[in-house]
This record gives sequence, structure tokens and C-alpha cells, in this order.
Amino acid sequence: MIKKILKVYHFFERAIVLVLLGLLMLVVLFATVGLVVMVISAMIEKAHDPQGQLTMPLLHEVFSGFLMILIGLELMKTIVMYLDEQVIHVEVVLSVAMIAIARHAIDVDYTNVPALSMIGIGAIIIALAGGYYFFKKADIAKGPVPSSPDLPLKALKKS
Repeated sequence: MIKKILKVYHFFERAIVLVLLGLLMLVVLFATVGLVVMVISAMIEKAHDPQGQLTMPLLHEVFSGFLMILIGLELMKTIVMYLDEQVIHVEVVLSVAMIAIARHAIDVDYTNVPALSMIGIGAIIIALAGGYYFFKKADIAKGPVPSSPDLPLKALKKS
């Protein structure tokens, strides 16, 4: 009975994760197409303008779009790794978080942000970088770890 419930659970979990992956792929595709259209239209507009210069707000918007797409790609990588190994990889989650906070740091209007918010952003960046460093250091020290997709079943059989 427990094996059947776990089998249904694994099927349900896999179906939900596949739906999320498909939706994320669509979002990243549309975001990429939108970014390409925005860059091409801006370049065409600047080419026809005699004083056509790339402005900081335009560059800001383009870089922000690039980082959003990178976040989407990293999230897709996380989902694919979860489907493949049934494990959420901390390294990928930390890299997504670092990209997200970098995007936020680019979007911040530094003239209107309180100093305490800036200190908070800096603390988050330091914490994520430190966590990533220590994770990589620990990962190198311990070497490769075998994973098992049947881990919940094994844990249930032992108890």
C-alpha cells in the first residue's frame, strides 16, 4: 500500500515539475524574443537618429533583461537537475540567487534608496558569495557523492 502511494506521489511530483519546466521554457522564450525585438528596434531607432547614442536607461533595460533571462535559464537547469537526480543542487540555487541580487543591484535607484537598504543588499551579496565559496570548498574536500532517485523508498524501508 505504501509503495503504491509513493509511486503515485512520484508520478504526481514528476508531472508537476514537467509542467513547471514547460511553463518556464515558454517564459524564457518569450522574454528572449522580447529582448531581441527591443534591442533591434532600439538599434534601428538610433541608426535613423543623427545624434543616436545609447543612453544609460536603454543599457540599463537591456542588461536587466539579460540577467532576467539568465535567471530563467538557471532555474530551468535546477528543474532539469531535479528531474534527473531528484536532488536540488545548492550550487545552482546559490548562483540563481547571486544573479537575482545582481539584477536587483543594477535596478536600484541609488539616489532614492535609504542607506540601510544598501547595507542590506551588501550583506546579502556577501552572505551569498561566502555561502558559495564555502559550499565549493566543502564540495572539493569531500569529492563526488553518489545519489539515488529511490532515496525516500530506502529511508522508508529502514524504519
